[in-house]
Amino acid sequence: MMFALVAIFLTLAVAFAVAAPLFGRDATVVAAAAGSNLIYREQLQELEREKQNGRIDDEAYASARAEIGRRLIAAEAKSADRSVVGRSIALRHRLIAASVVFAALAGAGLVYPLLGAPGAKDYPLAARLNAENPELAVLVAQVERHLAQNPGDGRGWDVIAPVYLRENKFQRAHEAYSNAIRISGPSPERLLGLGETLVALGSGVVDDEAVEVFRQLDDVSPGNIRAGYYIALASEQAGDYEDALDLFVALLERMPETAAGRDVVARHIAFNRDQLGQEEEQIPGPDQQDIEAAASLSPQQRTEMVEGMVSGLAERLEREPDDIDGWMRLIRSYAVLGREGDAISALNSALAFFGAESAAGMQIEALAAELALSGGKS
Repeated sequence: MMFALVAIFLTLAVAFAVAAPLFGRDATVVAAAAGSNLIYREQLQELEREKQNGRIDDEAYASARAEIGRRLIAAEAKSADRSVVGRSIALRHRLIAASVVFAALAGAGLVYPLLGAPGAKDYPLAARLNAENPELAVLVAQVERHLAQNPGDGRGWDVIAPVYLRENKFQRAHEAYSNAIRISGPSPERLLGLGETLVALGSGVVDDEAVEVFRQLDDVSPGNIRAGYYIALASEQAGDYEDALDLFVALLERMPETAAGRDVVARHIAFNRDQLGQEEEQIPGPDQQDIEAAASLSPQQRTEMVEGMVSGLAERLEREPDDIDGWMRLIRSYAVLGREGDAISALNSALAFFGAESAAGMQIEALAAELALSGGKS
């Protein structure tokens, strides 16, 4: 009940504070209405001064005074009308403000019993920390309270460091990972977390401190893919495109064929080649001109001409299947040469690797439809 009274009082206070400017508009309206009258009154005063100084005769003075008086009377009549209208508008604003306040209070009063919990008991922090199924924020508070009392608990720092990193609390994550490494020693998980925290603190820049951490990670976990990526990225950011290219190429060669990050590494390879002015490495295989020329030869000549090129491309794709252009060239080659079975086999292999619903899979499906092949979904 006390809470409800306090809430109502605060709501009223805020509502009246917001509506207060609406109740002070009468003075502004009156001042605006009287503004034009002042001009004519000043003209009358100036006319009196000219009369006293002899700069105007009696006839001109009487005529001017009569005209100014006529205009003043008309202006005062208009001012009275504007004042009435202004007061009417001000009254309307007050009624609107009162209606809004009343509606807000009435709405809050009706909704709170339905959505709120007026009868809920007090649930202090200590009780929430000791609950059977506490929420994440409570768990973090538990660990923080524990670490405040036991700062040498490396396991506690291990638990809370990744949480800080996920919640973008990078400074706290840096402190937590550093404490975990200092107390429990370096491990791949701790070093990776610390390195990625340093990169996040640097807004994506892999600085010297981060490179040192990733090199240490590579020593502890030889061939670590993520360590290799960040080390290569550091060279790229430093403008050493040749070293970055070598590192990214070596990284791609040791990544599994199904690794999710292969396309990212491939884009970095293309970027560094572009910076060095190198053309993209061409995969051996027949081009469109070779295919058309082969189709016009005798079967024996065609086989001898194409066998080396097609087999080289097929072998390359078996080792490195993440090449959509290579698959499309191979499928088209088989189709043009009349080897529909091989074309369908290559089509299905490509779809199995890329997935029929992926962008690459859709390109392959489009090619299959163009060539009237019956593999895949066509």
